[in-house]
Amino acid sequence: MAWRMNLRYLANCSSQVFSSRSTDVCVGRAYSCLQMPNSNSKRQVDSILVDAVDKFRFCGDGDCPDWVLAEIISTLSNLSVDNLEQLAQIVAKRISGKQFEEAIVRSLTSSVTNDGKTAVACVHYMLTNAARYSCTETIFGEEIQQLGLPKDHAAAMCRVLQAHATVIRQKLIDKAFRINELQSIRNVTSPGEPPPNCATLELKISQELVDGLPKDTTHIVNIECAQLGALLDEMKLARDIMLKYENKENT
Repeated sequence: MAWRMNLRYLANCSSQVFSSRSTDVCVGRAYSCLQMPNSNSKRQVDSILVDAVDKFRFCGDGDCPDWVLAEIISTLSNLSVDNLEQLAQIVAKRISGKQFEEAIVRSLTSSVTNDGKTAVACVHYMLTNAARYSCTETIFGEEIQQLGLPKDHAAAMCRVLQAHATVIRQKLIDKAFRINELQSIRNVTSPGEPPPNCATLELKISQELVDGLPKDTTHIVNIECAQLGALLDEMKLARDIMLKYENKENT
């Protein structure tokens, strides 16, 4: 009976708290499970409700860490909208490599915390992950509201994300550790030297693992001209497929 009452309450509140339509669907599925005389119904409800509330695009379609949720509720929600936006701007600039204004952070968060370190860590997590996973401002705003951030506060975070997402994403790319990265391709074909109907390409690889250690290497490859054309067609097809999915996510 308690489970049914909780689900009815969740269903009634979902339109106010959860803006995602998928949550309403999950609540309906969970309520249906409880109507069946099945000993596994509670276990099914647990699974369905976790799917409903614990998966977030800005977390890479995974769970939101408990400490982030706690910080949103206890600290970020209790800041004024202007202070939260200023704090997010400072954190975004810090991610981009600019100087961190610690004194201003302490001033902005003095009403809710001693030094503001946990608030900075939370905002840093939210912005970097939203940029890393190419989360749109609309989805980001909806999800952090689901986690308990007021609407105006969420709008402020979205404005900061919109202004800095591209720079943050590029910073993450620059700092990423890569192995076997193709740096350049150069046509070094010389008449009479390679086998007939072949092209000679010079491939430069960055951080290729050689005997367990990363090294910059150069490789000379002979490819038949017919195979080279087929490879180019396949790469164009792969590019078109990737662009299609990228455009689908942005719509």
